[in-house]
Amino acid sequence: MLENSKTSKKPIIIGTIILLVIGFLIWFLIKWLLSIFNAIPKEVAAPLIAASATIIVSVLSIVIAKYYEKKRAIELEHRNKKIPIYEDFVEFLFKLLMSEKIEGKPMSEKEMLEFMSRFTQKLVVWGSDDVINQWSKCRNLFANEESTEKNKIMFQIEELLIAIRKDTGHKIGKYKKGDILRLFINDIDKHL
Repeated sequence: MLENSKTSKKPIIIGTIILLVIGFLIWFLIKWLLSIFNAIPKEVAAPLIAASATIIVSVLSIVIAKYYEKKRAIELEHRNKKIPIYEDFVEFLFKLLMSEKIEGKPMSEKEMLEFMSRFTQKLVVWGSDDVINQWSKCRNLFANEESTEKNKIMFQIEELLIAIRKDTGHKIGKYKKGDILRLFINDIDKHL
């Protein structure tokens, strides 16, 4: 136990020393630059400071613009990976709900499990925290379907759909409970 506390203090001490050295170097650099500017005549120093400020601002604005451009490109790439996964989920959901009416037979348990396994694998890599959280809640309700009310599952799926919309970049308005379900469940008002 004593050995463990020594090893955990070592990185803190090293980090503190490094910060102190960096702080000293910055202080020394600033002091050196001020001494140079104090030695220059005022007629030369004013334009030199203005030119330096212009260069620094230009460089900083380019660096910041590039940073945000790269960040935006990464977000766009992530969104492009997420959308097909979420489209597959919505397609699965509609097939689950409508297969008996359209094909004359309900979706098999094997098909459901295969889809849920594939979807979960892709979601772990590409899904946002909120979508993963909502999917986890849905899976728990599916697993305990016998003891769970159908309404609870239905409204949890709605929460998942809202999280998916948010993750794909939609502005989330003021949805009331059942607004999204109303798009594909005709008698939703009976369940509210």
